[in-house]
Amino acid sequence: MTISDLRQAIPAVGLREYWYPALQDRSVGKKPVGMKILGDDIVFFRGETGEVAALANTCPHRGGSLMHGDCHFEGTVACPYHGWVFNARGECLAVLSEGPESPIPPMVKTRAYPTRTVRGLVFIWMGEGSPVALEEDVPPEFFEGDETMVFVVQRQWPINWRVALENSLDAHVIYVHANSLLMLREPVVQFGHIGNRVRTVSGKACIGYMPDAPKPGRQYYPRLNGYWPRSNFRQAWLWMFRQKPWSSYPPFNHNDEWDMHTFVKGTRVRAGGHHLPSMFRFDYGTHMYTRCCVPIDERTTRIFYYHAARRKTALGRLLHRVWFRLFYDWAMHDNFSVQDYRVMAPQRYDQPEYLSATDSEVVAWRRLLLKARRSPGQQQNSPGETTESLSPVK
Repeated sequence: MTISDLRQAIPAVGLREYWYPALQDRSVGKKPVGMKILGDDIVFFRGETGEVAALANTCPHRGGSLMHGDCHFEGTVACPYHGWVFNARGECLAVLSEGPESPIPPMVKTRAYPTRTVRGLVFIWMGEGSPVALEEDVPPEFFEGDETMVFVVQRQWPINWRVALENSLDAHVIYVHANSLLMLREPVVQFGHIGNRVRTVSGKACIGYMPDAPKPGRQYYPRLNGYWPRSNFRQAWLWMFRQKPWSSYPPFNHNDEWDMHTFVKGTRVRAGGHHLPSMFRFDYGTHMYTRCCVPIDERTTRIFYYHAARRKTALGRLLHRVWFRLFYDWAMHDNFSVQDYRVMAPQRYDQPEYLSATDSEVVAWRRLLLKARRSPGQQQNSPGETTESLSPVK
């Protein structure tokens, strides 16, 4: 199996035996809410306990859409066609169009998806098997105390989740984002011909890091007879907005699997990476960034950005909240990330590739996806023999 073939072996609508973020708890009120996740149409509503529950959206009677129904009775959802009423476990409790003597309710059940709500975000288990502990698939900062803030921002991109997630730890950043506001505070750094080194942690995460700091600044390209970047105005910005060295910050969680950091010769080096089922994480020192890509279908992806930060005082948390809402949300998720979307939208994912050493973390991520959890009875995928050559992959 070649490196290019790895792409086609990864499920186009995502890995099923995992927890995924679905929607904000506050978005579910007195009416059912529907959405598509991993190709499944799902309806969300309040169950008997008041927690958000999830069922397959299609009524087993004649295919009515539960998301277009009503919640006449507490803890239930009713199909809009014939009034078949279901609880959070998917059990049919009544058929309102037939009367209380209908023999249908004890015999009919629809699929119920396990859900958990943490920090106001509803997670859903999409697998066929029994759910694993939520903590295995959700970053640890979601389960911490009041000093840890987690902001969740949502976007939707009309591209496949694999494309949305592979836009991460390669050589694109300084080129695609060169004129973004956030990157004006960073020195120009080409990855060099060696690129990233990669290590896999716990069979759940792969981390890319640069063992040797590349030379910052403009570089001369002999075949172009010129320098890139073309101008050197960035030096003035770097002097005005110079930042605290990243190495002076401690690891965010002191957890190799989730922190995306590594040590080279005893020194922690800046790194980032992927975590199953569909996350890219980067420790910025001041905060932890996560892009979680949830497949809607083969052509559309729902993006959840997690921004986690710790502030010890109430004033510190308030100031960080204001900074995030008034500046960083726009600067990171619009000004910066929309530049990613512009290059990914027209990208072809079905063509042969001519890979560079700077793509090593992406290749490691593809391999990791093929070792992910599988449904009960389903054989574990194996990446097989892969071609490591940097020549075109057929």
